[in-house]
Amino acid sequence: MMKYSWPLHPKLPVLAAVLAVLLALFVGAHTRGSVDAAWRMLQIPSTTPLFADTRTVTYSIDCLAKGQDPYVARACDYWHRLYNYPPIWLDARLLGVTSRSSNLIGTAISILTVCALFLLFNARTWISAIVIFFAVTSQSLLFGVERGNIDQLIFFLLVVGFFWIEKRRAASKVYLSGSLIVLLTVLKIYPIVAVTLFLRYRNGFIKMLLVALLAITALFLTSEHRLPVIFANTPQMSDLTFGSYPFFVALSQHTVRLWRPIIEANHNIARIGAILLGSLAAAAGAIYGKRLNRFLPEIDFERARGCITVSCLAIFCFVFISGANFDYRLIFLLGVLAYLVEDLNEGVSIRSWPFALIILILLWKPFYLSFPHELLDGIVFVTASAWLGNSLLSRMSSRSTALKPSSVSPA
Repeated sequence: MMKYSWPLHPKLPVLAAVLAVLLALFVGAHTRGSVDAAWRMLQIPSTTPLFADTRTVTYSIDCLAKGQDPYVARACDYWHRLYNYPPIWLDARLLGVTSRSSNLIGTAISILTVCALFLLFNARTWISAIVIFFAVTSQSLLFGVERGNIDQLIFFLLVVGFFWIEKRRAASKVYLSGSLIVLLTVLKIYPIVAVTLFLRYRNGFIKMLLVALLAITALFLTSEHRLPVIFANTPQMSDLTFGSYPFFVALSQHTVRLWRPIIEANHNIARIGAILLGSLAAAAGAIYGKRLNRFLPEIDFERARGCITVSCLAIFCFVFISGANFDYRLIFLLGVLAYLVEDLNEGVSIRSWPFALIILILLWKPFYLSFPHELLDGIVFVTASAWLGNSLLSRMSSRSTALKPSSVSPA
């Protein structure tokens, strides 16, 4: 594969993708008359005004300033939505944030996402360059950019955090990794599953439980009694989403149609099915051991990209099980894709190409319920579960392969 090496700067595919999107938006805004029309020209569901998810926070801050509770009052939101983020985001009002800050914040979050992509991706072969370009221009990523979704900021902090931790002293890296996970959990809840990366340590199960306990404690202290309301206010739908709910709805629609109304009436059926499916895949990955390395690269926990990969795999599997997530949350698959790209960059094997291609197609999934793409969603979930099981569980019983905090870092 060396003859297919990429002769240009390794960051060029990301730059080219960003410039292509900006050019398309400029041309679209010029010909269609507005930026939101330009987004629709790119087949991205657009709202007026832009950055609808950023405005979930900023409009809720306005609501709070008026003495109303954004968790129960719909009047303050332009689209009459209920607030469904942890309360800590509302503290941004102490920095002077209001609804008038929406465009500035949405734009800043998009810039941070681009910075994370520049840090994460390198192209050294033509194949990896093509993968990177189409990943950065994918519909799922652009959907999050158009909405100004907070997941972009969580992704940025995750990527930059582990790259920063990689440069720190070995003795402090375990504590810094735990602190990063606690922070991300307080901000968005679901990053708590990143504690699974501690399973590869000596006494890793205890370390994982301690960090998880700290994260849960911090979440409860900052969210108070709001957690049930946050979950209740989070919408569950089959369009514009991925996860166990749209997966099993689409599966039942094309197999036993009588199951669809049952699944739609009780989303827990889809969650239970996903847990069983993921558990079987993780167990198979653990049992299969090193033989899985013929199909997927072994995750290096000494590198930042290794920890980012495990965290993103765990987050994707967790949110898949949780039910339905808007497609912009597929951004976490970019952390996985970056590791596969690094394997492709080695130029000695194409083992990462099939899974990279499947992820790439999923990132370009349509925004309506599509059986082929929901099937791909399920394949990615099963593969991710097997890869996690192989990476975290297959060698837990062997002390010789466990990482020691004093000598090796999780980043």
